[in-house]
Amino acid sequence: MRKIAVVGFKGGIGKTTICVNLGAALALRGKRVLLVDTDTQSNVSLALGINNYTYSLADVLSRDVPATAAIVTARNNLDILPGSLSLFKAQQRMVMEIAREEIFEKLFADVPEYDFQIFDCAPSLSLLTINAMYYVDEVFVPVSMEMLAMAGARQFMTYLRQVSRMLGRSASIRLIIPSFFDPRRKVSSVIMQMLKEDFGQRVTPPIWVDTKLSEAPGEGKTIFEYAPRSRGAQNYAQLAELVLNMRPLRRDNHSR
Repeated sequence: MRKIAVVGFKGGIGKTTICVNLGAALALRGKRVLLVDTDTQSNVSLALGINNYTYSLADVLSRDVPATAAIVTARNNLDILPGSLSLFKAQQRMVMEIAREEIFEKLFADVPEYDFQIFDCAPSLSLLTINAMYYVDEVFVPVSMEMLAMAGARQFMTYLRQVSRMLGRSASIRLIIPSFFDPRRKVSSVIMQMLKEDFGQRVTPPIWVDTKLSEAPGEGKTIFEYAPRSRGAQNYAQLAELVLNMRPLRRDNHSR
């Protein structure tokens, strides 16, 4: 099983869109995928049109229910563990726990085997983000075509090294995913060049600006359901193939 966190320290860079549509693309290729929403805004369930769930990740963190009871089937091969506003209080309680960075490992021990677990992390320095990076093996970092997002990506690299030293281990940054690429804007080309200079082969082909990608969550649909012939669908199909062709990582051979 591959465990991946999609992380960025700036809002509006496309994290949830990447989680949902990458997860959907992998599911369409026959892979069993679990999306875990660690954000209080619970955008993963909203983007998939799921609003009738009883339990969320907050209930799992509070030990009210096991993780298996909170998992909701969203599509064929695609399940979600939803977020909620209650995550704020659940995270506050985590501060008092011993070995709190290992909470996900303990609580997800009985979760059925998936091919992929993909975590949508909040754009903040939170305990949930630290837990996710401790639990997963791989990190994907979206970077929108703005200078502030580029600065945020560099800041995140520094933060991940600090977390690694503090915890004794952490995930490896596998992919930098350029989002909201618009060839009509010079800044898109400038940032793409900066990303390649900074991160080399870890930079994926960009996710282009596409109004269909913006519209699909409002309909509770993935891009493959809403506009299967769109550029956005093509971009995410390409990203899924890239992810599937990557060599899975294990912690004992991470190279940061």
